[in-house]
Amino acid sequence: MDPIDISPEEMETRIARFTKLKPQSAYYAQSGIPREAYEYMTAKTLYLLMAPLTQGGPMAAQPAIVGDPGLSVIIAECPPGDKPLLHAHMHTKETFMCLKGRFRIRWGNEGQHETYLEQFDMIAVPPAVCRDFTNVTDENALLLVIITGQSDDDFNDILIAPEDSKMMRERFGADVIKKIEATGTHFWPVGAD
Repeated sequence: MDPIDISPEEMETRIARFTKLKPQSAYYAQSGIPREAYEYMTAKTLYLLMAPLTQGGPMAAQPAIVGDPGLSVIIAECPPGDKPLLHAHMHTKETFMCLKGRFRIRWGNEGQHETYLEQFDMIAVPPAVCRDFTNVTDENALLLVIITGQSDDDFNDILIAPEDSKMMRERFGADVIKKIEATGTHFWPVGAD
């Protein structure tokens, strides 16, 4: 096999310019999901660097770089105290690396276990383990999030933990929950906890 040469224009399609990225919440507002509900459920600002166009799930809307199947790369920008809801990826593996700041990583169905990531520390969370991350500094912090799976369908696998599912239903109502579930995020069934 011989090396290939591609044009600067072709290479530009393979570059994610951070200053040009749009937060994922902007795309979900187009689906009728209130920005407040989306940002309450996820980290305040999620930037999708790379994902395949065919990938399902809530983290596949208009990636900066169209990548190969089975991989999403995201940057979570979190103000002080910001965190997503406690959730599990049932089929995919999620890996976090602290780029800036300090994050508390919790896991367990009630978030009963925890550890901290300093700059450039990394943790790989196995499938089906509830987890969240919190910026524990007094400045904006950045977390690199890498999600891997075997197939595009694996990415429709997010399950919100029991207490957070109950809170979301009470705060935002059944209509919003239904719209969120259409994106690949699911809520713990009522009465199953």
